[in-house]
Order: sequence, then structure tokens, then C-alpha cells
Amino acid sequence: MAKLAAYLAKRDFEKTPEPKGGPAKDSGNSFVIQKHAATRLHYDLRLELDGVMLSWAVTKGPSLILGEKRLAVHVEDHPIEYNGFEGTIPKGQYGGGTVLIWDRGRWEPEGDPRKGMAKGHLDFRLDGEKLHGRFHLVRLKPRPREKQEAWLLIKSDDEFARHPGDPDILEEMPLSVATGRSLDEIANDRNSAVWNSNRGMAAEERKEKRAEGKTAAKKASRKAGGEERNPRGDEAASDPNGEPSPDVAKLAKGGTKALMPETLEPCLATLVDQVPRGPNWIHEIKWDGYRLLAFKSGKTVRMLTRRGHDWTARFPNIAEAVSALPVETAILDGEAVIVDENGVSDFSALQNALSDEHGRVAKNAVFYAFDLLYLDGHDLRTLPLEERKARLGALVPPAKDGFLRLSEHIEADGAAMVRSACQLGLEGVISKRRDRPYRSGRGEDWLKTKCTERQEFVVAGYVPSTVSARAVGSLVLGYYEGGELKHAGKTGTGFTAESAREIYRKLEPLKRASSPFPAKLAAVERRGVVWVEPKLVAEVEFRGWTADRHLRHASFKGLRDDKTADEVVREVPKDKVEVETAPPPRRAASIRSKCGGEVAGVALTHADRVLWDEGITKLDLARFYEEIADWILPHVAGRPLSLVRCPNGAEKGCFFQKHSWAGLGDAIRRETIRDEGGKEEVLYVEDIRGIVSLVQASVLEIHPWGATIGDVDRPNRITMDLDPGPGVAWTDVIAAARDVRERLRGVGLESFVKTTGGKGLHVVVPLTPKADWTEAKTFAHALALAMEADAPDRYIAKASKQARKGLIYVDYLRNGRGATAISAYSTRARPGAPVSVPLAWSELSPDLAPNHFTIANLGERLAKLKRDPWAEITRIDQLLPTAEKPRRARKRAA
Repeated sequence: MAKLAAYLAKRDFEKTPEPKGGPAKDSGNSFVIQKHAATRLHYDLRLELDGVMLSWAVTKGPSLILGEKRLAVHVEDHPIEYNGFEGTIPKGQYGGGTVLIWDRGRWEPEGDPRKGMAKGHLDFRLDGEKLHGRFHLVRLKPRPREKQEAWLLIKSDDEFARHPGDPDILEEMPLSVATGRSLDEIANDRNSAVWNSNRGMAAEERKEKRAEGKTAAKKASRKAGGEERNPRGDEAASDPNGEPSPDVAKLAKGGTKALMPETLEPCLATLVDQVPRGPNWIHEIKWDGYRLLAFKSGKTVRMLTRRGHDWTARFPNIAEAVSALPVETAILDGEAVIVDENGVSDFSALQNALSDEHGRVAKNAVFYAFDLLYLDGHDLRTLPLEERKARLGALVPPAKDGFLRLSEHIEADGAAMVRSACQLGLEGVISKRRDRPYRSGRGEDWLKTKCTERQEFVVAGYVPSTVSARAVGSLVLGYYEGGELKHAGKTGTGFTAESAREIYRKLEPLKRASSPFPAKLAAVERRGVVWVEPKLVAEVEFRGWTADRHLRHASFKGLRDDKTADEVVREVPKDKVEVETAPPPRRAASIRSKCGGEVAGVALTHADRVLWDEGITKLDLARFYEEIADWILPHVAGRPLSLVRCPNGAEKGCFFQKHSWAGLGDAIRRETIRDEGGKEEVLYVEDIRGIVSLVQASVLEIHPWGATIGDVDRPNRITMDLDPGPGVAWTDVIAAARDVRERLRGVGLESFVKTTGGKGLHVVVPLTPKADWTEAKTFAHALALAMEADAPDRYIAKASKQARKGLIYVDYLRNGRGATAISAYSTRARPGAPVSVPLAWSELSPDLAPNHFTIANLGERLAKLKRDPWAEITRIDQLLPTAEKPRRARKRAA
């Protein structure tokens, strides 16, 4: 505690809520910047080193302007626990005023930081939620009678630096990264809690809300005429975990005595563009799943959609959990979702679970209950929402696990909740009047505020895929207005290879000869379209509407068979809501600089930054990927990725990145998977927005796993990398690739070839995923050893660079768990901006160098192709000989 002596001496912890701190811990590399409204507004920069936070008071705050100097006064070390402090220090105490967590993340010193501190020159990188890149702290020569060291905080020259006239980061992003609040909101709402997607609200607030719920339930019971029994709990029945069972009879009283209805229409929320505020509103997460009403009668449970369809069989575990409730009859309103490790609902995962391939059963879905409509002979819909919620809270615990969970809410600062929801990748927030009864249909008692625009559209036609046979490449969308089907444009992103085929199968029986739109479409809108009866409904995320009411940057999210086509209308936010409103929620989006741009709905900063010496910019790369989206997505989407990031260009300090970083775009997905050491985070993308988001992060190479995110333990591709050593002719590499092909054919495996964009070739073997990684790597190793044994003057199976001269290294190591290979159609961080390109076997030629195709000429090749050389790669059904006896490859049945 000696290092904290100065910190402790200045504070009275009986009066200030600041953390006292404990014994020094093993050093990490966290940093925090706290916005501090003390006598003068300033920003406190803290860097973790040797168990404490080195601290500077930056008078005007950090700047991203290149070379701009900001005075930073070196103050006493703070405890690491201070990183999470956000609140108000009482007046009269040291540093009295409001503290806001403005930024946080990790820092990385360049060189020995202890020597840097002693020398008075500390160079480091920040990887935060707002600040990124290199900075300098430089100590000034002390002046006479100066008590504290004066330093300068200076931004270094990198891709994150800005120039005079660019926006000020402090003005652009003034709010807390922890709670989304302003200094005034923190100062005026000292009891508000930190909210996040995993927990719904902070632990203390959850505890208080549960207590409030129990109290409200007791009050509701007393209002209904019941007397409170067992006030000390002496005779209360308990569940196996020691929690008292609810007195259901009391919870049911107060409603209208009635028979339980067989079906009912749910209450629906109205879309608004401003979150309501005031004491009459509560705010909940907008879950991204299927709205369901759970009807319990005895042990029998029915899960009905909003249209009254029985989906009980699709959610067996949810039905079982509802059946176990200690009540005879009940109706619960809620949402069936699949959530990831961060507590974020994933509609695509739910769609995949309910696909035909999985028997249309979502075993791992959970049900977030947010309303209680009927209970043991009493209709509760006439009660105010807050009473219904209190009774629901007494029945359903706010658990983090289990198939039945309580959807919690907050009562204050819905705008901050929306900002947090958007930053965390959630769909939005539902705001509800706490004093209103439950009314079926759409009204203004429930309002929804979305982070991104998203709604259902009718599928009116499709354009076949140019990559895969019997698959869609894009969908033609529409909506109803005044009973007439209106054209809304197309969506050509968001599909996986599997979903593109499944949609195709569903649309085939619906084909028709003419357009279902009454109005004639333009020629460009009709080109290549196969028209269908407008019966299927697709959920689509988009970035707004054009002047002619077409969708901007639409991305497919899934089909919805819980809704009918005739109820699909254009959702437009109400411009007037009879409540006090707050400013529109801030969206989690990239901040554009003067030289920004937008591609596929993704804002690019420093879009004119040159990434290759040939003059190719970040904007050029983003547009390149947008143009070849249909070609690259089948090989990248839905696979864990390793990335090569080059913030300063292809030949200036590139590095591999496997895990998330601060400021990660919302289109770059994160998933936690099991590995030998416990758990590992992986990144993946689903659509062209994801790929362009990688470009925004200066990713120049995309290296996918040979497995999908849905089955990471069983590869569906093997890659044999033929890497020529010095002195090897290109014709020898071609011969080696053909040798690999024939050896694979000898054991019943078909293969495909592509250039690497470097020196060699990749031979890729598609698999039905049944063998595990050990079997795949063993097979690839055996193949490499056999080639070396048969022709030791041509091949080598060892990774030693010294021994490769005149030989081709048959690299089998691409086939272990977590190993990757450059993706088809990915660029390379090499001179000339080469691209790894699939070829037909007949195209292998001495005239075609491995780095022949580049960003500049690939478009010409694709335009001339009559057939995708890898068209069959997703349709071949073949197993490794280790997984089944060798057999000839066959095409999967369409």
C-alpha cells in the first residue's frame, strides 16, 4: 500500500464513494480516462503499471490532432479499483465533483515503461473504446517552486491521427462508455445503476428490484382482500434452493375471475425515433427472436405465435420449464431467443436452429418472459403493468441461466439504456407505460426504439446465385400499402450458403410468370428476376430509405413464418408521441472524418489512406469487396477468422489479429468457443457489411478456419499449401498441385485449386464435417510425408526454411484446430495488391503467375467467366478415409 500512501492521505473514505483499494495485484495493462468536473473540468489519464494506476490530469483532455500538445499534470498513483469508479465526489472532499468513465481499454508501452518514466519520455499505444493508436507523454523541465511534474500528452502520426479542422473527439463522444450517461445525468441521478446486456442492470439494482417486486406483490395481494400470512416466513414452503414458493392464490387475486382464453392477440409496440422519458415509463431490452404466448394448463403447455400457430414442439425445453411453474393455469407473454456469451440475442442462430436441417427444433432457445396475463382463474390484463410485472417477478426468477428467464427492466434514463443497447449490438429497447392495462393490438402504451432500422418485407422474387446452383443470390422485396404491393428494392447480403439454398427450395413451388407488383418496374429492377407468389416474409436490416422508397444497404436476417405477408406494411416512426421525449439515441457507428466515406452501410474513416504503394486506398479496397461480395462470401461468411491488419499500409508494420479489439464494428461478430485450455474468443462475419468493417480496421488479409462457426470441432475443408523454396520453377509448383490432386483422387477425394497471391498454390478438399481436427491433420501430414518419400528431390514435409532450397514445402499445418489459410478472393498485404483466386484445373498454366490476379484486374476475369470454377465445392459430399472407407465423391442431392 506504500505506493498509494499519497492517494489514501488525501481522502476521507467515510465521506467519499471513491474506492480505497487493496494490496497491489499482479500488473496488467488496463487504462482508463475519466472526465472529471471538479473545480475545473479536466480528464484523468490512468495507465496500469506494477499494481497501481499511474495518473495524469490532462487539463484540456486528450487530442487526436497530430502533434497537438496537451498539458498533463502528474498526480498521485491511484488504485486499480478506481478504473470502475463513476459517480460524484462530495463537495469539500479532495477532487470534489462528478466523475464519468470517458474511455477505457488496454495500453501497450513501447520499450520499458519504467525506464520511460524515469527518463521522462513514455511512448505507448492505446486500444480503447474511443482512443486508438500511438501517443507520447513527455516530461517538461521543472520550473522554480513547481510542486507537481508537468508533462505533455501528444498524439503520434498513425491512421487514427486527425488534422486541424477535423472533428474534436471530446465533442463527438462526450458520454460515458460504461453507462452512456452525461456528467449532468450522473450528477442528478446518483442512485442510477450501470446497465449492460448480460445482466440487465447492476447487481445492487437487481437486488433492490426483486425486493420491490416482492413488496409490490404483497401490496397487490392485500389490495385484493387477502391477509399476509407467515410474515416471518415460519411456515412458508420452499423450493429445493431455499427460495420461498410464491403464494399463488394471493398473486392471482385482483384480476378478473374468468376462464383462461384459448388464444389471445398480443400487445404490439409502435415504432418511434425518440425514447420516451418520465416516471410513467419503464424500459426493457428488445429481444431479437420470436414473440410467443405460453399457455399453461396443469402440466400441459402450448407455445403460440402472435398469429395463433402452435410452436410448442419447436421449443421443447421452454415448454418444460413453463410446465414446472408452481401454478395450475397461466399465460406468459415473452420472446424465444438464442443468446450468445455476451447475453445478446442472435436471430440468425435461432433461424438456423429452426431450419429443416435441425428438425425445426431450437433446443437451446430460452424464453424471456416480460408479462403475466392470466393466473389461476384470474385474468390479469386489467391490472397496471407494474402490478403484472411484480407478480411475474415473484414467479420467474431473474436467472442468468435456465430456459425460462425474467426480462428485467429499468425505470430511469431510457435514453442511456438505448445508447448502451446500440453500443452492445442489441436490436433496441421497448418502453412501456407502467400504469396501463394490457391491450391487444398495436398502440402507444408500448413503444419501440431501434438501433438500426429493421422490419419484415414480402418476398416478391429472387435473382439466382452466380456462385452456387439452386441457391438465391438476392431477394426482391415489397410491402403493402392500401392493399397494394409496393416495391422496396433488393437485398443481396446476409445469406449463408445453407440459407441461400433453403430459401431457394421454399421459393421454387411459388414461381409465377409475371411480377406481383401492380406498378411496372424499371428494366434494371426486373433484370434476371424470377418472380414468385408474395407469400414468404423475410426480416431485413437496413440503413434507411431512398427518396423513391427503396431500401438502403439491406441485409437479410431470416425468414419469418410466424407472420403472414398481408400484414407487412412499411414501418415509419411516429413523429409525435404524447410524452416528454429525450434526444434521439446515439447509434454505435464509426465516426467519419473529413476524408470519410460509406460502403455497404459502413462508415469509413480516413477512406483516402493509401494501403498499397500503387495508390490503392481504403475506400478502393472496400468498393472492391462490395463488387465481388457474391464471390468471396461463400468462403468467408460464418467461419472463424484470423486477420492481418496493416494500419499504415501493406509494407508498414502489419500484425495478426485473432481476437476482438476496442471499437470493433457491430458487423464483426464475436463468439466464445471451447478449446483445450478452456474458452477462446473468435471473430467472424456474416455479410458484406462485416467484410467492409474489416477494411475499416485496415484488414488486408482474411484467413478463415477450415470449419464453420456452427461446428468448430469438425472441419469441412482441408488445405494443402504448396510453398516453393528458392530455385523452384513455377512449372514445378503446377506439377506438384496436379500430383496432390491425383493422390487425393486415389483415395476418393475431389479437390479444387487456387492461387495464393504469393508464390505457391493451394489445393482445397471440401468435406462433409464428420472427422475431427486430429484426423484431418493426420491425413494431411500422411499425404505430405508420402510425397516427400516418393520424391525427396522435389518435396519436403518439414517446416525448416533452411532445408527448402530447390524443394516445395508441402505444408499440412493449415489443418489443425485454429490454423487458417488465406481465403479465396482475399487480398494479400504484398506489393501490387494481389488476390488469392480460385481456378479451374485446366487454367493452370506457366503463363499464369501465382500473383497474377490483383485488385486492378480481377473484375475483368470475373466478368468473362462463364462458370464459377469452384461452383461444385459446396455440393460435394465426401468423407476422409479415416472417417469412412474410401469412396468416390458424389454430389449432394439438391
